[in-house]
Amino acid sequence: MEHSTICKNCNHTFEGKYCNRCGQAANTPDLSLHYIWHDIQHGIFHFDNGIFYTIKQLLRRPGHSIREFINGKRIHHFKPLSFVVVLATFYGLLYHYFIDNPFGAEPINADGNLIQFYQKAIRWNLDHFAYTALLLALTTTMASYWVFKKQGYNLAEHLVLNLYYRGLVLVVALLLFPVLFIVYNKTDPENLMRYALLIQPLDFILMCWCYAQFFNKLNLIKVLGLTTLTYMLMSTINMMIWYTGMLIANIVA
Repeated sequence: MEHSTICKNCNHTFEGKYCNRCGQAANTPDLSLHYIWHDIQHGIFHFDNGIFYTIKQLLRRPGHSIREFINGKRIHHFKPLSFVVVLATFYGLLYHYFIDNPFGAEPINADGNLIQFYQKAIRWNLDHFAYTALLLALTTTMASYWVFKKQGYNLAEHLVLNLYYRGLVLVVALLLFPVLFIVYNKTDPENLMRYALLIQPLDFILMCWCYAQFFNKLNLIKVLGLTTLTYMLMSTINMMIWYTGMLIANIVA
């Protein structure tokens, strides 16, 4: 016979390992360094449950794993919003530590030169990398929800799709970071511009791979066409946001 337990969270009396009212575990050990270290291991470093499991799934079968998460297979996955924030923060720290200021440009006061505007936009993005990653996920969600609206997924499900897709892009960016470090030369920042321009097609390829698996009920030609439309719409929205932001910054300055 199992002993009754009074839940420390909601004071409900229950039997078993978890409270059937709020879900809290019956066993709540005292906080200690050992407990914190075990929690870190369990939540992040376990290959069967945490950030590395999610990375492995996204690198092997991105669209299928995201669809499974939406359909309820969630216990092993790192949560999508936390996944993007953790990866974006880590990438931003690496970038600032190893790359520093690539263009020597301030993030505002862009003049009429399109190249300078592009450089300043990149500089602002890198200074606020986590926010930028989340904003890209939101604008991609707006685009994919409109383009793929007949597929039956709601706005929140599109957000999950694009958070994990953005996480996949960040994973690949981290894997390619040694290449970025090698090509970066403070005396020739044009190398960094070329790298940024070359990495954009990879972003699109990852979106096609991810969406082709996620929307697997559509034939490949149709899903690639709709993905291209989504990418173009997302890029247009982003350019409008960046340019509007720079104009506002110039006015305020």
